[in-house]
Amino acid sequence: MNDSEKLKEQTGIIIKTVLKYYPDVQAVYLFGSHGSADERPDSDIDIAVLFSPPSAGRIGALSMSDLKFELEEALGRKADVVNLRLMNTIFQKEIIEADERIYCADEYRADEFEMLTISKYQRLNEERRGIIDSVLAGGNFYNL
Repeated sequence: MNDSEKLKEQTGIIIKTVLKYYPDVQAVYLFGSHGSADERPDSDIDIAVLFSPPSAGRIGALSMSDLKFELEEALGRKADVVNLRLMNTIFQKEIIEADERIYCADEYRADEFEMLTISKYQRLNEERRGIIDSVLAGGNFYNL
């Protein structure tokens, strides 16, 4: 089996397993080094799951551990699974910019989440512009 076929098979396993635990999921993303030129044999698989806002709060982060363990067993490697709506804005932006949405049940809601994330990230950068400019001008965070 070549790398492309293996990646396709793993993607199918991920989607099937996520839907087994969370059939109402809005979208699933891959991020990190998996499937990229930076992937190593010991690389884990990073998976972000997008739930509706009420479901995201109810599910939290720790309740996804059964999903994580089943994915690790099925894929034969470590997996990290995150509840995307509970991540900070910077991490959310990095995940959606990886452009690896592998499953989408509600394209409108997933697109809406991505647009809002980019908007929040732009606002964050505006709010911290002075700090960033100071670091770039002085070369450090602290005035020593």
